[in-house]
Amino acid sequence: MEKHDVHHVPHSREVRSFLMPRDPSVDRRFRPRPNKQQRLFDEVIMESDDNSSTDASDTESEYASTNYEDEGSSTEHSEVESGPQVFLRLRPVESPSKLYVVSGDGNVLITSAAPNENSSNNMNRMEKHYSFSSIFDSSVGQRDIYDKCVGPKIMEEECVTIMAYGTSGSGKTYTLLGDNAMAGVIPRALENIFTMYKNQLYTTPKVKLVNAHMLLLEDDVVLEELQARRQLLALCPDISAQYNRLHHAIQGDHEFVPLESEDVSVMIWVSFVEIYNELVYDLLTLPPKQATMSEPRRKNLKIVCNKGQVFIKGLTSIFVKSGEEAIKLLRLGQQRITYASTAVNANSSRSHCVFTVNVLKYHRSGMTTCSSYKFCDLAGSERVDKTGTIGSRLREAQRINTSLMVLGRCLDAASSTKKKNNADVIPYRDSKLTLLLQPALLGTERLAMIVTVTPLDKYFEENLNVLSFASIAKDIIFKKPIIKQHNTRYSGFAESNLPSAIRDMKRIEELEEQNYKLQAEIDQMNYQHVLQMQLLEEKLRKELTDRFQASLEMNIKQGEERLQKMLNMQSREFEAKMASVNRKHAEKVEDLEDKIEELKDEIEELKSPNSDIEIIDD
Repeated sequence: MEKHDVHHVPHSREVRSFLMPRDPSVDRRFRPRPNKQQRLFDEVIMESDDNSSTDASDTESEYASTNYEDEGSSTEHSEVESGPQVFLRLRPVESPSKLYVVSGDGNVLITSAAPNENSSNNMNRMEKHYSFSSIFDSSVGQRDIYDKCVGPKIMEEECVTIMAYGTSGSGKTYTLLGDNAMAGVIPRALENIFTMYKNQLYTTPKVKLVNAHMLLLEDDVVLEELQARRQLLALCPDISAQYNRLHHAIQGDHEFVPLESEDVSVMIWVSFVEIYNELVYDLLTLPPKQATMSEPRRKNLKIVCNKGQVFIKGLTSIFVKSGEEAIKLLRLGQQRITYASTAVNANSSRSHCVFTVNVLKYHRSGMTTCSSYKFCDLAGSERVDKTGTIGSRLREAQRINTSLMVLGRCLDAASSTKKKNNADVIPYRDSKLTLLLQPALLGTERLAMIVTVTPLDKYFEENLNVLSFASIAKDIIFKKPIIKQHNTRYSGFAESNLPSAIRDMKRIEELEEQNYKLQAEIDQMNYQHVLQMQLLEEKLRKELTDRFQASLEMNIKQGEERLQKMLNMQSREFEAKMASVNRKHAEKVEDLEDKIEELKDEIEELKSPNSDIEIIDD
């Protein structure tokens, strides 16, 4: 029997095969695991904490993150942090569904099981709790909405983004704009802002935010801005009577208090953009001369991110002096928004709209600050099977739902960055809307969301999606933002030595007063110059018109003379031809008459008796 040596081959790593895969029980990627990651020790820590929260949501994080870092890093997290405020507003309906119940404290919405057993999502059959900063039922009016959601943020003078989100036809636009009887959030905010800075408003646009940078404008640029302002306000509809009613109604609802007079000049600029089918359009652009007001030229603008600053290149920003002018521009932009009719809403907005109010402050020390207020009216999330959209409406709905989905992903990523400490994971570049709202998503600006819901059974699944979206935003935690400050080229006016600055303060005030007077004289001279140029233009136009009229009359007279000459020549030629024809015919007639006479003579000769020819009668 032959013997063979036995060699022990060392164990080698298994080679993956697509034909013979490994057993799922062996591969750790396919082992059963809970769908939600949990920290086991957090529960023990939370139980020992007396200040733990008792309200929780199915879609929210159930456990608070704990920092297991050293003491040195704990000081960094000791800064004041806060997340976006999320408010819920229930639209008034005749018979609200019993599936939506507000808790006793008024901050939690409880949804019961789905009314349809054949619901597309099994999770809809469960009872869910959604917590909000505040919940407003049908009895809450526009005044309380503003006082709770927007008013405190305007008084803080920080950059803030107010976002209205909800299903189509749930009252987002009404919450922001209101109607002729009840003003919405935006008109009330404008009245609040102009009342706050009533004693500090500067009547000339000397400072402007250009490409996210504060610039002091030269005199020629100031004149161009004033001219563009006058032209655009001339296109706005006359709302004097409506504005007076709204102004008195708002002043009756609120007690806006002007700020104390400081050594600061305030300039307010507004802009209005529309994101339609992932294209950015300016709603306040000046139309070309050959176009009408309702059909301005549509030009796609580009959103630029530069060193953490986000701006729209080429966006029109208009300097306003009063709340009435700002509301006029708001109404003008509303006329240019893309609307369409769907099965859910007869006048549905097919785009996202962002109305921005920039409050620029120029301090006597040379420092400038900017407080930006963005009011974002998101297009309604909708289901195609219920809205019945086809063709272009279907493409619009797909773009709307895609951008809202990206916004939800960004909020979800932002809510997880507090654990990962990595802001690059937020996919804000996947959509024009999230790219424009990048500062709010990254926490450099305050964020407040007003979620609107129609409490009816037929919108149950859509409402759950909206509530889940809002609960994700509720989990975000941001560090306290700082007001943007820019040092201008005139910062040298501020003296580093305080006593010398006090001694020179009187001289500076005199120079500033003189500068204001000179500036007023320059403005008056510029106005007179513009008026003279207009008169001169009218005079030149009249002269050119008279010259053209005289030249036209001379050309007409010369043409008539040429035509008369040609007519006379044609008449003479015609008469000559007629005379020639008459002569020819006269000659022929004479010849024929001669022949007739000859024939008559011959007949007479034949009839005479002396004729040799005998006529035989039959």
